[in-house]
Amino acid sequence: MGKIKEKPIQNSNLFNKEINKGHVSVNWGRQGGVILCYLVVLIGFFGIIANVIMVDAYGNWIPYVDPRFDRSFLIWPYKTYLKTYFLPVILLFLTSFILTFKEDISLYGIKASLWLIPAIVIEGFVFYWMMFGFSFEPFVLQFGRGEGYLNLLILFLITTTGSFSGMRVKRLKKKEKANIFNNIN
Repeated sequence: MGKIKEKPIQNSNLFNKEINKGHVSVNWGRQGGVILCYLVVLIGFFGIIANVIMVDAYGNWIPYVDPRFDRSFLIWPYKTYLKTYFLPVILLFLTSFILTFKEDISLYGIKASLWLIPAIVIEGFVFYWMMFGFSFEPFVLQFGRGEGYLNLLILFLITTTGSFSGMRVKRLKKKEKANIFNNIN
């Protein structure tokens, strides 16, 4: 008679050698959402600020070499929140909310949200260096002055507030589903 094929005990790509032949498997359902949210923040956060701050009262674009141009807004974006109608804050809050809300384990979303802070700071440094050349001024502005630490604190508060709001809404939604299910039975 023929051989009886045994089913693998573990249905994972790590243990199934026929499927895993040197290829990297990426779960785009989870990682893709995180990458998309990061791209939205990295493009949108400074994009909103630049499109509002770098335009004068007459709608003319202010060149960044103009003496009226304030270089520090790239390192301290909190200075621009009133002028931008808090749109960067709302974008960062909603992104943190979505990153936490979509995760089954809320701590993964909180961790992913907190990684937005260094990404925003590094992006500010990169834009500063692209516009004005390499210097140590961004380091001095960010880590040598109180405004830099205030900026980090504000970014931290925005992301944690968004993350904890997403976690709370997710818990309330699960509780509501459980109550509906219990009322049916």
